[in-house]
Amino acid sequence: MTTAKATCRVRQVRFSDAAVISDLINPIIADGKLTAMTGTMTVQDQEDFIRTLPNRSVYLAADDEKETLLGIQDCLPAPDRPTQCDISTFVDLKASRRGAGKALFREMLKHLKRLDFQTIRAVIREENVDARAFYRRLGFIETGNENNNVIASYALN
Repeated sequence: MTTAKATCRVRQVRFSDAAVISDLINPIIADGKLTAMTGTMTVQDQEDFIRTLPNRSVYLAADDEKETLLGIQDCLPAPDRPTQCDISTFVDLKASRRGAGKALFREMLKHLKRLDFQTIRAVIREENVDARAFYRRLGFIETGNENNNVIASYALN
């Protein structure tokens, strides 16, 4: 069975998105194999994350035509490497393989180039073969392993 591609509108995350973001992320955390995050994410956790984003951070959301949140993606500057940012992508488990992650990344690239980043780093659970394949399709190259995580890099220049 082929899943239809979603019509995505990508936009900046808003503070008011905190509840729907935590609703999207919690089933991914509960799965236990898809993210290194553990424990339930509260709305307050997400509000705090949005409120304290470092300078040069980008946090995007993908909505469908009904304004249902399909996925989110953030890039945060690496504290010790000013030209590198770290990416995280979360797509609703019911919306996977419908184009939300790719749409988020296309928009993310526009922002990151303007912010003078040169490299994007993804830290992916080693057993999360779907996420590894997703990042490879985007052009990331796996460059190493660290604590049962694969490190993948994408050059922006």
